[in-house]
Amino acid sequence: MIQPASSNEYSLSGQRVLITGASSGIGAAVAKAIAADGAVVGICARRADRLEEVAVACRSLGATTHVWSVDLTDLDGIEAFAKMVQSDMGGVDVLINNAGAGRRKKMQDISVGDFNETMDLNFNAPMRLTLALLPEMLRRDAGHVVNVGSSGTREFPPTTGSYVAAKAALDAFTEALYIDLASTGVWSHLVIPGFTATDFGAQRPGEEPPFPIDPAKVDTPETVAQAILRCLTTDDFETYPNDRVREACAEKRQDFNGYLRKRRRWFA
Repeated sequence: MIQPASSNEYSLSGQRVLITGASSGIGAAVAKAIAADGAVVGICARRADRLEEVAVACRSLGATTHVWSVDLTDLDGIEAFAKMVQSDMGGVDVLINNAGAGRRKKMQDISVGDFNETMDLNFNAPMRLTLALLPEMLRRDAGHVVNVGSSGTREFPPTTGSYVAAKAALDAFTEALYIDLASTGVWSHLVIPGFTATDFGAQRPGEEPPFPIDPAKVDTPETVAQAILRCLTTDDFETYPNDRVREACAEKRQDFNGYLRKRRRWFA
């Protein structure tokens, strides 16, 4: 059983790991990384065809791989899904809540319905899945919950307010778990990617264009996947894929008002 430790060495051999949003991007990269490390892999997403491609890759690495095509925004179905996962895998040692999607609209343009949909996928779904799987972890007095956040909660790119609000709620939820689980063997971790080369950067009909970013500041999904694996061997709450992202996120904390005034001038 993996326990947090101050070490650069880690192994997921034999661990049962569930990854949401695993059909592409960061989730797919994590699935392949843990498969290579000997984990029992559980992957879920909406896109069954893309998910099966990831499953083939994981099985080619020798990993027992379970696949579920599921829409996690069907919140009322999450508890049944969690029971199915526990039955199929025999339990979950590590939950990686990665599924998410943005919505690029200014606050004055977004509808309540759009906002709620964004909250459901990026906060309500991972919150409810965590709470559904947590009792089993507590019975075993061991387990890890890894929530994939966003540097947007630290830097706040324009036109992403609903997404950032949902991720900020996820940040606070993860922090609450970290403290409230202190007397147990269950850990929570928050991984904060910066700009990453995933489908998130694609232009979507009816939305604002993606915020332009220097290609040198874009990470690969594999880089973020390694940060996710790395956090499991520490007692850190917060993990970044690299120092560049860490330092960019720290800028706002150093002078909150000055930072936001500068951003407001840029986007006026």
